[in-house]
Amino acid sequence: MNWNAVFEKEYMKIDGLSKDDLQRFLCAWNMPMSEEEIAEIVERQQNPFPVTDPLYSQYKPFDPSRWTLPQKKLPISYIDFLQYSNGGEFVNGERYFQFFSAADFRVMNLAYEFPEYMRGAVSLGMDGCGNHYIFDMREDMMDGEYPIVAAHSGNLGYEDCKKIADSLADLCRGTTSVEDELND
Repeated sequence: MNWNAVFEKEYMKIDGLSKDDLQRFLCAWNMPMSEEEIAEIVERQQNPFPVTDPLYSQYKPFDPSRWTLPQKKLPISYIDFLQYSNGGEFVNGERYFQFFSAADFRVMNLAYEFPEYMRGAVSLGMDGCGNHYIFDMREDMMDGEYPIVAAHSGNLGYEDCKKIADSLADLCRGTTSVEDELND
């Protein structure tokens, strides 16, 4: 795919990954949770309810030691994109892209707790309004691609997400805002 011809505007194109950096990323993005990652997630969990709220006693923190990221390959189109730009910000029409860099890819998926709320999903970036672009990896790839769904950071889950593209190329060629897609 000729990524130079895909986006109307490139606000922040970053040098693409080298072959060695790409290989390290592909080997590490879905590794088992480390003790440090688990401890960080456990530490930031807090009961959101005041002590006087009846729901306070019902709150149970989740167990990130059970989390796994999908043990599947990323689409070749995404790997090609990372070689073109290691993350970055781009625009097509009303559609804004803030792609995660290879260094942020795993960090962001764990920070937004995707393994807890959307097992089999992996966010590749956001739209600048709190919505994620997500590879739906629950099924095997079709023609080398996963469908892409969108969901808001504050409402992650398959029941409230919406499929917005059949492939990364379709997503990137789209011109409508994700807000419009989700509220359609």
